[in-house]
Amino acid sequence: MDKRYIKLFSEIARTVAILAERVMEYDHSKNDTNGERTAQTMRDDYRDLRDKIQAETFTTDQLATGEYAKLLVGAMIIIQNIEDRIANEKKAVESYKIDILPKLQRIVNECKDDASATKLAEELFIITENNGDINN
Repeated sequence: MDKRYIKLFSEIARTVAILAERVMEYDHSKNDTNGERTAQTMRDDYRDLRDKIQAETFTTDQLATGEYAKLLVGAMIIIQNIEDRIANEKKAVESYKIDILPKLQRIVNECKDDASATKLAEELFIITENNGDINN
């Protein structure tokens, strides 16, 4: 097995341990003790796997089939996490395009002085909560 894959597998284990830690913190904040314990077990399992892979004496024959399964699940978790972040970034871009840019463009196009720009900005940049969306 190529050393770069060994490093990648170590990074997969490290990343999943970090993600599990975040879930653990979230569950703790929601007083979800079962979820917190599950996330803690997952975090510890992936930390142990990372430590095993990073050990000076590590050889690839030390990885059991179950550990490859953990790496598979870990890679799937990371992919979902990346896809979720991409979706959120796309929503942010769309929000800028349909909300912020037109309003700023309107101020630039219509206002000839600071007072009129301030007045229009006060009218345009109002946030009202309606199903979690920014309106107006």
